[in-house]
Amino acid sequence: MKQDSKPNSEARSGSTDWNSLHHHECVEQIDLLIRTAHLVRAALNNSFAHLEINEVRYSALKVIDDICETGCSQSELARRLGQSESNICTLIERMEGDQLVIRRQSLKDRRKRVLQITDQGARILEQVKAYHGIVSHRLLGTLNPDQRRQLTSILQALLKSATIQRSQRETVKTFQDVSSPYPFQGAPAA
Repeated sequence: MKQDSKPNSEARSGSTDWNSLHHHECVEQIDLLIRTAHLVRAALNNSFAHLEINEVRYSALKVIDDICETGCSQSELARRLGQSESNICTLIERMEGDQLVIRRQSLKDRRKRVLQITDQGARILEQVKAYHGIVSHRLLGTLNPDQRRQLTSILQALLKSATIQRSQRETVKTFQDVSSPYPFQGAPAA
């Protein structure tokens, strides 16, 4: 009977339990990725803060510039940035106020409005790209070409996985064998 009163911690913390080790390793990897992303974002934002632009605005300008020939709708911008359309609407209103972008009628469909970078927005985008290049080179300069290719491949696979999970609203998965007073089922996606 004495054994029944002991908590069963061997299965959870034992070195032979692959699922626990794998789970711990995954959590540590995502935590490391988040910390790295935070530091990279801070380095980028600090490098072009004097231009009064942040990485969100930079990303928006870059997307709009990348698809300027056909015109970028707000819904397309929201989709590419992984943001809600209401968040993008607020962002675009502020960027219009700062004369970085304008909304114009689409040349292909006159019922639609598309986003276009202003001359001022284009100048700032080019300056930010230069700072972005300097910071990126400094951060990735310690990696050899093979490591950079591996990093790109791994990040692309992770981005694809996260995009699929986000679209399915399953970033937190429930397992049938989880016995917890607080199951993850029904938890909102990140």
